[in-house]
This record gives sequence, C-alpha cells and structure tokens, in this order.
Amino acid sequence: MRASPTESRNNQLGDWSKWVLSNEFDNLQFFSEALKVMDSDFQLGNRGHMAIGLVGSRDIPGVTLRRAQSVLRWDRRPSLWSHAFLIAQPLRRRGNVAKLDILEIPLFPRNGQFPKPESNGVNESTLEVYANPKVDANVALITVAKAQTEGEPVGLSNQDVRAIAERAGQPNADRLRYDFWECLCAWQQYLWSEGQGPNPLREGVPVPSSAFVEMAYEAIGLDLVPSASERNSAPEHLWNAAVWWHQSSVRERFPDDLPFVLTGCYALRDLGCSLASSDE
Repeated sequence: MRASPTESRNNQLGDWSKWVLSNEFDNLQFFSEALKVMDSDFQLGNRGHMAIGLVGSRDIPGVTLRRAQSVLRWDRRPSLWSHAFLIAQPLRRRGNVAKLDILEIPLFPRNGQFPKPESNGVNESTLEVYANPKVDANVALITVAKAQTEGEPVGLSNQDVRAIAERAGQPNADRLRYDFWECLCAWQQYLWSEGQGPNPLREGVPVPSSAFVEMAYEAIGLDLVPSASERNSAPEHLWNAAVWWHQSSVRERFPDDLPFVLTGCYALRDLGCSLASSDE
C-alpha cells in the first residue's frame, strides 16, 4: 500500500451516515438519493451509468473479505468494504432503482447465478440484491468526473462512459492480466478454509470485484488504485483512492496524471466488521 501525498481527505466525498441512520433509510433509498443528488445538484455521475458501488457486508463472505484486507491498512483493522460493482445503465427519471442492472464479480452471488467461466466470472444482477442494510451495512456510491483548472469538476463525456461500458462488457479483453476466474478460485478456497489458508492479497491475488472495476476504467487511461503497490487491488484500494488520492492534491505532485477526480457519498453502519446473526 503506497502512502498518499496528501494529508487532507477528499471534500468531494460526502458522509451521509448520520442522515441515513436518522431517517432509517435502507440501501435502495441511499442509492436512489445519491444518484438524484449527483445528477440534479452537481450534474455529475452520468445518471449512474458506470458509477462504482461499494458495500461492506456482514455475512460470512463479506466479513472474511473485510478482515483479509486488514493487511492493506496502516492500522491493521478490517476494511469497511467487501465488494465493488458497476451500475450498468443510467437511471431514468421515474426508473426503479431496485431494478438497475449491475455488473459484478461476487464471491457469493446473491442472485443465485453460478459464475460463468466464459465470461471470466462476471455476473449480471440488479441493485436490489444489496437492499438489506442489516447485511450490507456500509454503502458508497463513487463517480468519476473530470477536474477543471478552475471551478467545479464536470461529468465524464458520453464517449468516456461508452468506452468504460464497452470495456466492462469485454471481460476477456485482457485475461492474461485480469484472470478473474482464477482469482475467484483462490478466494473461494480462502473462504471455505475460514481464513486459515494463505491470504490471497499477500500472494498478489486481487479481489476480483475491484479488479473488474479497475480494468473497466483503464479504458479511459485512469488508474483507480494508485495506492496498490502491485496488481492486488481490493475494495479497500478503491476507497483509499476516493478518500486520499483525490486529484486536486495529487496533481501538484504528479502533474502528468490525468485530470480526474472521484466524487460521491457513503453511509457507514458497521465500523467494527461484526458478523450478522442468522436471522438478519
């Protein structure tokens, strides 16, 4: 894990935790409000198309993944996040956010579809599978925008979004570098051994969900995981990039970096990586 050149958190990333908790919002209400605010108030996010979702789950696979990522943190605490996905279509004005298509590589598919080797493990599902706040306690929506020399960032161009979507739709485009199927095999073995085997991250094996998101955004020349010292990306790297590697500060030190900025919001309900009870 590389250290960020800045000590200030990204002010483009809003903490909605208290608001979500006080209103007892579920995760679909969070995502619905987040998408609307990004679009109507900030004209960012391309109505959610190719936006990045993060969840921090409290089921057995989620807790296992969160604890495994402690090796990526300076404080050695479990990660807030266990999974990442891409929203695969823009939200229409009166659209049902629960039915928004997502692309993901889950360790344990919630929709019951076994991962397909021919699609390199990429699974199609809908946002409703992450509706339950008791199981998926932490949620975030992150969008990529273009930073301006002066003024507020602006949304990605339609050409950029199409390029990301096309790359996400070609999971075998770079299978030598991104063999998600092999990554799934390594993480499944770690899961079923109850974390007793070698941590795949220590072996240089990425979490497939975050590696898939990383691969998609390479289509516009953006490295979403600058804090990763090797290609062992994880949801923690995506979060670290959003919080600490924001371009407004990084550009001063790395002037050749592409002028992108990560924006969005998050809500945290479980900081301690607690395992949900069987009836939740």
